[in-house]
Amino acid sequence: MPLFRLEVGTIKSSREGGILRHPLSHRGVAITTRVGIWSAAVLTALVGCVNIWSAATPSLPARLAWLEQFLPLEVRAGGHLFAALSGFFLLALAANLLRRKRLAWWLTVGLLGVSILSHLVKGLDYEEGLLALVLLFQLLWLRPVFTAQSDRPSIVQGLRVLIGAVLFILAYGTLGFWLQERQYAAAFSFAAAIAQTLAMFFTADSGGLQPMTRFGRYFAASIYGVSFVTLLYAVWMLFRPVIFRGAASEEERQRAQAIVEQHGRSSLARFALLEDKSYYFSPSGQSVIAYVPKGRGAVALGDPIGPASDRQETILGFRTFCSRNDWHPAFYQTLPDDVSLYRSLGFRVLKIGEEAIVDLHRFTLEGKAGRNLRTAMNKFTKQGYRVQYYPPPISPELLAELQAISDDWLDSVQGAEKKFSLGWFDPDYLRDCEIAVVEDPQGTPLAFANLIPEYQLNEATIDLMRHHRGLERGVMDYLFTSLLQHCKGQGFDTFNLGLVVLSGVGADPQAPPLEKGMHYLYEHLNQFYNVQGLRTYKEKFQPRWEPRYFVYPRLAALPDVVVALVRADSGDRLQDYFGAEFFSMPLTTGLKQLSRLGPILLSLGLFALSGWAISHELRQYSLPDILSSIATIPSWALALAIALTVMNYVFLTGYDTLATYFVRHPLPYRQTALAAFISYAISNSVGFALLSGSAIRYRFYTAWGLTPGQIGQIIAFCNLSFWLGLFAIGGLVFAVEPLSVPGILHLPFDTVHPLGLIFLSSIAAYLILSRFSHRPLKLRSWVMPHLPIPLALAQITVAACDWALAAAVLYVLLPTPPGVNYGIFFGSYLLAQIAGVISNVPGGLGVFETVLLLLLSPPIPSEQLLGALLVYRAVYYLLPLGLGAGLLGLYELRQHQTINSVQSKS
Repeated sequence: MPLFRLEVGTIKSSREGGILRHPLSHRGVAITTRVGIWSAAVLTALVGCVNIWSAATPSLPARLAWLEQFLPLEVRAGGHLFAALSGFFLLALAANLLRRKRLAWWLTVGLLGVSILSHLVKGLDYEEGLLALVLLFQLLWLRPVFTAQSDRPSIVQGLRVLIGAVLFILAYGTLGFWLQERQYAAAFSFAAAIAQTLAMFFTADSGGLQPMTRFGRYFAASIYGVSFVTLLYAVWMLFRPVIFRGAASEEERQRAQAIVEQHGRSSLARFALLEDKSYYFSPSGQSVIAYVPKGRGAVALGDPIGPASDRQETILGFRTFCSRNDWHPAFYQTLPDDVSLYRSLGFRVLKIGEEAIVDLHRFTLEGKAGRNLRTAMNKFTKQGYRVQYYPPPISPELLAELQAISDDWLDSVQGAEKKFSLGWFDPDYLRDCEIAVVEDPQGTPLAFANLIPEYQLNEATIDLMRHHRGLERGVMDYLFTSLLQHCKGQGFDTFNLGLVVLSGVGADPQAPPLEKGMHYLYEHLNQFYNVQGLRTYKEKFQPRWEPRYFVYPRLAALPDVVVALVRADSGDRLQDYFGAEFFSMPLTTGLKQLSRLGPILLSLGLFALSGWAISHELRQYSLPDILSSIATIPSWALALAIALTVMNYVFLTGYDTLATYFVRHPLPYRQTALAAFISYAISNSVGFALLSGSAIRYRFYTAWGLTPGQIGQIIAFCNLSFWLGLFAIGGLVFAVEPLSVPGILHLPFDTVHPLGLIFLSSIAAYLILSRFSHRPLKLRSWVMPHLPIPLALAQITVAACDWALAAAVLYVLLPTPPGVNYGIFFGSYLLAQIAGVISNVPGGLGVFETVLLLLLSPPIPSEQLLGALLVYRAVYYLLPLGLGAGLLGLYELRQHQTINSVQSKS
């Protein structure tokens, strides 16, 4: 029997007023069903914890004695491993069950089946199996209410999973060592159990651990398997936002664009086509709603776009669609035309401000009303200023100048780009706009604004309006007045100056209490946000004021949709949303400095951890002997190692060069070489390339005009190239050289031949797809863009040469005893690098050395091998790190000087 009875009835469609509706829409889920969902989520987390506890402890001896007659140790040990892994994933899925996610339901049901089987196989633990079975029955009973689609992946989501995976591994290992005092030669205190787990996780070294039983040996080995699977999942979650397709497919965007061009009639119409939007199409297919889902809210931008006759069906359909996805629907900046329709459908309507709209037929600089504007126009015209109008497409040179203005403006206001109801500085977006630029008498751009269409409404409006700091007073009046005259000459009827938030809200005595509260904020928050001053500024252009509204389903949903709106508008950069005026300049500056120091602090922490790892590994060797072996390295070998390092980094720059051709935005080699060298020089030493090298690439490529989507593809391309090179060259070496697999890697085979065949098969499959498949490879919403075969071959060749040269740097520093040729050494080097990559230690420090010692010592004496490795670290990692950090500092200094130079001219 389920723990709670489902009271929503059979899930079926019903018609209300001719509109197809879902029984769960609008009214939500029955209270007992919500309790059932909550209890199922809590039980899922409980089963996950029970699985971890059960997997980390031995089964009862009497049951094991009976089970041993039928199942070998390997099968029973596998039961423990799968119980632990299913526990991790059940904990990760519990929160998604609360959101009624359909995929989470399917995965949980499958994992519960695995859990039940694992508990029976590992030791006839039927008590844990019964708990999982009860939950399984409850989820099957609740199946009709799990209708929500999965959330769009994000970096925050990936970081959450990564932190959870590390904590899970630490808890699993600590719990096992602490509770299993009879399984090992020495009993573990709680602190010793933590230290043992950390040593095995970060160094792949058991640290003298002596298991006394078969279960003790199994558990120690299981830590590596659990770590590999959970961290692999965490890395996948981190990379999903990079390779995940956009909010909408290309087909959906084209369909939405056609509807917007035919029916768009507001200042928001163009923003509905920006890349952060998803789309809902009405049942008739004639209307579209552009929305952004964040958390529990799905906020639509403006009213539905389409025929007026289709409006009601579109709104109701969107509400049903949101209900099925566990979202609260809301509409931001709606026009007054459909306020009564929203209210009749059960929505609440809140006035949020007014838009200033200038009637261009009546606009004039004559008389008293236009005196101030007339003065500004005359003043700057006499001084030689001019407003230049650039039609699309905008040249890359002008976009670069405007980018400098935009960056300076953002820095001056201590803010970040907004999204959703505004555009942001995106070269692809601005390239197709008409742009008005204020130029000084020398022709230097000082300020700009881009004009955007409203399609079926003969009205002009602007989006971005940015200028250099320290601009002479009156220049923006000069720009606006010129824009109004220009648009009037182009035949437009009106000009939209945009929304003034809270303007006119709650001023009516009959206004609802919530609007009166907002009016109080409007009157008393002007010291933080100059909203009254903004209205006063726009009044000088003699506009009329039209109300704009925020439509939401009910008061209880208001916090969720407001948070969703803030997240959508800020692009999830909540720390920058309110700006320096609210938080005060010192606090905002402090937060920004802390965000800049974060990666540095992370790097220092990683280096400290790496130092502990290497000291842990080298404690049994004599430091004087190692230093003496360094002195025996000939100077010619050191010079050759430096030359090979230079050659290797030249090939590393090829990754980014090929990637820019892949995204169809080739750059001069000196630029890609600079970005690639600095990012690799730093990330090779710091580790966690996704957090270090990717951030550096983003810094450079945004300044050179690439979009975030293109930069994401470049990062994905470079990471894919890294693995393709390893698979290609490693497959060849492993297929030829008779190397044994060290036990530290915990692989299911004794030689590297199977690994070589797997690698070569993967490369062959990749090349076949590149040759014969001309479409992107899609797996559900995951998309791998198609690479032409010449580019794929070049990618593999460059990456393979990179690996070969990196190994050669170490090879020339080593003594070469008989029987250790470059092929054998190269295979050992690749195995050590694989171990370092999967160990999570920056640069593989400690793990890389340990595996090479196992494979090459003897015949190479340990002290000589370690001495060569220390020199290799200095030549291949530390020298490029110092040079890369210096180049990065010089680049930042030059950028700062360029901005100051432009400001001084203006």
